[in-house]
Amino acid sequence: MTFRLGIDVGGTFTDLALYDEEAGRVITEKILTTPSDPWQGIRQGLRALVARGIDLSQVSAATHGTTLVANAMIERRGARVGLLTTAGFRDVLHFVGREFRYDIYDPNIVMPDPLVPRHLRREVNERVSGDGSVLEPLDREQATSVVNELLDEDVESFAVCLLHGYLRPDHELELRDILAEQAPQYPVSLSHEVLPQIREYERTSATVINAYVQPIMRSYLRRLRDGLKAEGYGGELYLMNSLGGTMAVEMAEAFPIQMIESGPTAGTLVATLVGSQVKSSNVLSFDMGGTTAKACVIRDGKPIISQDYEVARVSRFKKGSGLPVGIPVVDLLEIGAGGGSIAEIDTLGLLRVGPRSAGAEPGPACYGAGGAEPTVTDANVALGLINPDFFLGGTMALDRAAAEQVIEERIGKPLGLDVEQAAAAIHQVVTESMTEAARVHSVEINVDIRDYGMVAFGGAGPIHAHGVAERLRAPFVVCPPEAGVLSAMGLFTAPLSFEFSRSLIAELHDLSIEKVRELLDELRSQGQQLLAKAGVSDVRVESSVDMCYVGQFYEVTTPIPEDALSSDGLNRLNTLFNEAYEQAYGRKLDNVPARCVTWRVLSSGPMPTVSVKPTYADETTSVPDVTNAEAALKGQRRVFFPDHGAHETAV
Repeated sequence: MTFRLGIDVGGTFTDLALYDEEAGRVITEKILTTPSDPWQGIRQGLRALVARGIDLSQVSAATHGTTLVANAMIERRGARVGLLTTAGFRDVLHFVGREFRYDIYDPNIVMPDPLVPRHLRREVNERVSGDGSVLEPLDREQATSVVNELLDEDVESFAVCLLHGYLRPDHELELRDILAEQAPQYPVSLSHEVLPQIREYERTSATVINAYVQPIMRSYLRRLRDGLKAEGYGGELYLMNSLGGTMAVEMAEAFPIQMIESGPTAGTLVATLVGSQVKSSNVLSFDMGGTTAKACVIRDGKPIISQDYEVARVSRFKKGSGLPVGIPVVDLLEIGAGGGSIAEIDTLGLLRVGPRSAGAEPGPACYGAGGAEPTVTDANVALGLINPDFFLGGTMALDRAAAEQVIEERIGKPLGLDVEQAAAAIHQVVTESMTEAARVHSVEINVDIRDYGMVAFGGAGPIHAHGVAERLRAPFVVCPPEAGVLSAMGLFTAPLSFEFSRSLIAELHDLSIEKVRELLDELRSQGQQLLAKAGVSDVRVESSVDMCYVGQFYEVTTPIPEDALSSDGLNRLNTLFNEAYEQAYGRKLDNVPARCVTWRVLSSGPMPTVSVKPTYADETTSVPDVTNAEAALKGQRRVFFPDHGAHETAV
């Protein structure tokens, strides 16, 4: 077996990238996504590869990235969840939360609705104290009655989150036994397995999210696995997680929350690799597809990780307006700005682009599939930035006349602009939106974005890269080969990995080294067992701890070097925390004692090796002389550059 396969399902296109390990080449396919059934688009792409002479039985591993989890959250189309919680904590999800207003000056502030309505949140009689001792045993008879009441409400999935369950999970495990007796056909998410960390609101939110998407993902992954087998694929199937690693199907079915940013994360891996190839460890990954644009800051050769990631924000740029995920996630900024983003005139008579998208069905007007609203892709076709005769490598022709007509009718005439001016305005507005989002995000994470070059990819990324980079004052832009399917290529560069965490709170000077070592050893063992089960023996382990200054609420993740857990190594850990805090907030408070909260262990297998040689349209194409500009010239066409006007342009 000599092939590895990456499958990336986006909102508009499904990308497949096949890596031939022997020849060192990548074969790609790009197919319109089938939103009602994503598997249909994947199957179409697989059959296109087979038609090109690929034998799927020779593919050893397939890795899949998808936005299905995040989309289910945003669109509120998950399962009907029943939540079991400790008596007195029914309203943690809604009325308690963080007791935080994300906009203190807005009297009409809208908070995100909980995924579980109040009548499906039920209390059970039990209580564990903050030190892990049992104050009140679980009332099994009352708990059984509550479970049956929820079954009468037609719930499809159960979430169990008991007070201090991360310290002592006995009662959560008892509830799982009761649910196995009363409702064996329904999935169950336990908080001490999903997020074994302190803070009731975040832990409850994460557990509910997992339960909310679990039935959907279970059904989808089983359909995907069976479909691949039916098409002749016999290798292993892995899923991209939100930390940039991969996991087995069984793990993805149990903890689909780990896939909240599955698809977009793959692109950051390749952007990191491209950054290293141009000898720059600080780059901005810029991925603009058909539905959304994603940006990620890569600092010191690693994507920045967020421990307080949110999904489905009520207000796009306001932290705290979404549902907390709890798990660590590659810190991606995602906005509704893609090739399919719809341009319209708002109630004030101003041009607005996105977040509504034409998606894959019906798509932009130029697709000729019934789209009747102007989109960013239509604008780029009208400007000449996209060649309508060579879209998707010439496999899909675009209707330039339809694009120009819809832009003229919907945008040009109302604003008194000709077609090119209206198209340029659409291009500029969406570019400004992405620039402003990236600028705000960089300020939030204390990064001077002017020091970061840009790696641009995605179907629309390179088209808008210059405008965004120019406005951000980025020092350079790199557009890698195969930019349109780069995320799919990133999928087969990811290692198999698992992260486990657990809260153990203590001030640094009171820390029990023995307890910490015991905890970390247990977390390492969990990861190594799962990797061994997948056939991985060469395991790399990275440990870290979330720390804060005493009296603070938010933590900073601090790496733990090998010598930091010796009796005289705690000063080293304190120094590392001060450095991490200063990098995050621009200052340090080294005269204030530090507190350790949550300990983490990331266990991963070796990075897959990928060495790609230049590839061309067919075997007979001679290798061009890359030093000769005339040999590379395909032709000329008139292009209207939004910031610079019309020019006869070499292609």
